[in-house]
Amino acid sequence: MTDAKQFYDYHSWANKRIFNHIENLPEETAYQEVKSVFPSVSDVLLHMCRADYIWLNVLSEVAYQEIIDSVGKFESAQGDIAAIKQHASELEAQYHDFFSRQIDLEQTFSMKHPKLGTLETTYADIILHVVNHGTYHRGNVTAMLRQLGHSGVPTDYVYYLYEKSESKG
Repeated sequence: MTDAKQFYDYHSWANKRIFNHIENLPEETAYQEVKSVFPSVSDVLLHMCRADYIWLNVLSEVAYQEIIDSVGKFESAQGDIAAIKQHASELEAQYHDFFSRQIDLEQTFSMKHPKLGTLETTYADIILHVVNHGTYHRGNVTAMLRQLGHSGVPTDYVYYLYEKSESKG
């Protein structure tokens, strides 16, 4: 079975493809209002950063209220695709630091949420949730780009596997 770290590496690869694609479109594309799940492409990407940050802190067993109190640090990136990309890059480094400190991603840990209660789960399950969440929202970005008259960029897992395979050969 593929390990959770490889799925996270796919997540990072796919996010970079999205950011690079958007950088090659007219600058206003990231900020144009779209009738969709989020008002703009940059808003989706900022949401993804916030979520990745929250889940990294959950994996690091930071207390719920401390996470909620600190997530506001992303507000200054609102409407600034370069700042959002920088946050994504910093988060990737922080996730890799987390991976370097974990011996067993199948290890069970306990998550506490004030409304949902306590969940016994594994680090790998939460990492897969992060990847799945990102995949969902990259789909939102593609749909929004198409609404704005632009193509999307392929970010399916199989494209990652092909690229990874080519780099070995």
